[in-house]
Parts: sequence; C-alpha cells; structure tokens
Amino acid sequence: MQRSLLTLPLVATLLAGCSSVYVPSFIQVYQPDIQQGNIYEEEQIERLREGMPQSQVRSILGTPSLNDIFHQGQRDTYIYYDKRGKEEAFRHTLVIEYDSTGRVDAIRRDGMDLADAPSMNSAELPDEAEAASPSNTPTSSAPGAEGGDSPYDLETQDDGQPLPQTPPPQDPL
Repeated sequence: MQRSLLTLPLVATLLAGCSSVYVPSFIQVYQPDIQQGNIYEEEQIERLREGMPQSQVRSILGTPSLNDIFHQGQRDTYIYYDKRGKEEAFRHTLVIEYDSTGRVDAIRRDGMDLADAPSMNSAELPDEAEAASPSNTPTSSAPGAEGGDSPYDLETQDDGQPLPQTPPPQDPL
C-alpha cells in the first residue's frame, strides 16, 4: 500500500510532463529566414518569348534550379522560395519547355504571384515614416556648394600655391 502511494506522485508528474505546456508570449522559438532557388522578377519573365533560344533564356534568368535528367535540354525549372521567420512561405515555380531545336515552346507558371514576393532587403529598409523625416534628407556637400566646406576642396598655402594632393590615410584593419 505504501509503495503504491509513493509511485502515484511519480506517475502523475510524468504524465503532466507529456501534456502541452503553456509558453509565455515573450518566449519565442527562433525560425531562420530561408531563401532558396532563383530570384527573378516579373520584368524578366515578360522578356521571354516563344521561339527564343535556350541560351538567351539563361542569359535573362540564369541557371535553372532543376535540370530534368530524363529530358536533357528540353525543360528548365526555376523555383523561387522565400520564408521569413514565422510568416507564410512564398513559392513560385517557372517551367520553360523547349522543342527539339532548343527554342522555347511553352512557358508555365505555378504558385504565388510575383507581385506578392517579399523584398530581398526588407529587413534593412527604414520605415517609411523615418525615410520621410527631414533629418534623413541628404545635404549637399559638393565642391562649390554653399553652406559648408567640403573635405575635397583644395586649400592653398600662405604663398597662394595649392597644397600637394595626398591620399587619405588607410585604416590598417
């Protein structure tokens, strides 16, 4: 009897560990950004035309993500996959099929619209409100501009001769 009383709390503790656990909102699991495949834009796809040679397609879009080993030179598959943290993944597939002469026969698109694609540098872009503030407007520092000295203006010595030009010192690191 005493032995079963001791095992009862142990079993209850083990079963409680198997249940779902509440995680506070300030504790979040890190999910890395995943970007795979070819990055291409709508303007590049609009430049593709039927009858275009494969070399010209690859100069516009680059090397395809997938090569069909069973149909060499007959199909190029470009995949654009981007997942930012916990956001919904973006996926777009572009398949270009070639005829027996190596010219574009068909262009097929699948997946999400490229207009919805996330920007590649969205993490580095400042907020629109910050960009519109006057503190972020660049000031003119061109030589001859009013309102300030430029470090690139040539100075003269006391006798009116210009100073010799020396390159700026290089940081050893």
